[in-house]
Amino acid sequence: MSDSTQNIKPGTVEPPHPTSSLTNTKWAKPNFTLPIPSLQFLFHLECDMESFHHIGDGGHGYRSIVIFKGGRFEGPLLRGSILPGGGDWENIQDHPSPSPSDPTLHQTAYLDTRYNLETHDGICIFLKTTGTRTGKKSILEGLGEEDKHAPDEYRMRLHLTFETGSERYRWLNSVVAVASSARNGDRVIYDAYQVL
Repeated sequence: MSDSTQNIKPGTVEPPHPTSSLTNTKWAKPNFTLPIPSLQFLFHLECDMESFHHIGDGGHGYRSIVIFKGGRFEGPLLRGSILPGGGDWENIQDHPSPSPSDPTLHQTAYLDTRYNLETHDGICIFLKTTGTRTGKKSILEGLGEEDKHAPDEYRMRLHLTFETGSERYRWLNSVVAVASSARNGDRVIYDAYQVL
């Protein structure tokens, strides 16, 4: 995490900088004011995973895959279970810390997941997430041990997209959603939010 992001407290939104302070660009609409987004809680999710299978470095980083065994999710507008058979096809790269004052080796996993959700009333929903899990390599490599590291010792954030043909849940198809996530042993846990 960079030094600048550590100054922003959890749950806050940094307001946009005034256009007048962004002086390296000639703006066509310098006084155009946009709404600041807010987050509305969508659901809490726990996904149970099988063991990781390591493909190795095929020229695009170190690839690993993990298949999802199942799980559960619930929020104010939907709840249900995760069907077996989804997975994560992550690509892992080591790199220096983004902070010049931190000499430790860092790591970023580029996440690419597929979930098959089934709601309590029998509707199937396809969920795709992309995002990153980034932090000190020594911490990320210990996430396979349950409760070894707290979720605030690294950053795992996701972008979610949904697909369903159900009239009842069709609103999900146009949702922009993000999640704060963590890995704990053989489980991925996250809170998903709709961006309003």
